[in-house]
Amino acid sequence: MHKIFKWIKRSLLGVLILIIIILTIGFIFERISRSNAEDLIPHGEFADVGGHKLHYYKKGNKRPTVVFESAFDPSGHLQWLVLQQDISKFATTISYDRAGLLWSERGNNPKTGEAMAEELHALLEKSGVSKPYILVGHSLGGLILRSFVSKYPQDVGGVILVDSTCPNMEDYLSDELYTMVNQGMPSGLMKFANSIGLLRLMFKDMFPDKEEYNYQNSLMPTLLYKSAYGILEEQGQLMSIAKEANKVTSFGDTPLLVLSTSDRNNYDNLISDEKMRNELVDALARMQNDQLKLSTNSEQILVSNSSHYINEDQPEVIIEAVKKMIAITKLSKVNIEY
Repeated sequence: MHKIFKWIKRSLLGVLILIIIILTIGFIFERISRSNAEDLIPHGEFADVGGHKLHYYKKGNKRPTVVFESAFDPSGHLQWLVLQQDISKFATTISYDRAGLLWSERGNNPKTGEAMAEELHALLEKSGVSKPYILVGHSLGGLILRSFVSKYPQDVGGVILVDSTCPNMEDYLSDELYTMVNQGMPSGLMKFANSIGLLRLMFKDMFPDKEEYNYQNSLMPTLLYKSAYGILEEQGQLMSIAKEANKVTSFGDTPLLVLSTSDRNNYDNLISDEKMRNELVDALARMQNDQLKLSTNSEQILVSNSSHYINEDQPEVIIEAVKKMIAITKLSKVNIEY
């Protein structure tokens, strides 16, 4: 019996030593990777928004200006690069990284909807693009744009919400389902994974395996460590951002297009309980439809064969929505066929 305990003790010690070695290697690998990332040259420009700089990517030189606000996602402006290539043919396009994401500095401003709207406004002012803007916001981006529209209505020509988050989700879901969908990522575990390089593996190939996304898929693992802390900070503020957005109940008569995924099977692999899954799908449909109330001049576009990431699954729908918004607002002197 003594020999058995001795063998177990040695085995556990061996496992512990192996774990320490692996963690040390991961830590060293992460330090080297971060050092190499510093040599990457940003492909966009920078704007000082008051004490810190935000990175943005501008493409196109025609009126009007289409501004993209990203989802709750560490990839920042990279979500929109493919769309910008097409939309920039008939408009000026701007996507950017919120504070603390990718190449943007964190700064000292709080992660509130109003503060992020102010930073975006300062960035657009520095970029010198034409007003009023057509704003395109995906998911969380839709909440942030509410603050922008409320604070700078004179600068907004039209708004396109792409499967935007509902700020008062709790009013549509049962307590059990609301708790389930708002669990979030374990902050402490994610920060630890980030420190040893594991996060790079967890979020490898974030974009579709298509040629047009090769650049994004190669860049994200390198820069993910920069975005990790920023996105986790935003996660911690999601509830307060939602409450802030919920106070903005009207865009007036500003033209609004609400793009909503209509696939009922999007959550088949995430929620096994059919009753709860149907509850979520039906609730999301009501949330999307109710966002039409934000404007007296609104229209919903249902998007089939798409997940929440319409910008990746059905980018042509967003392109056509932007063309339609330009026609509605008459912000372009160039006739665009729609």
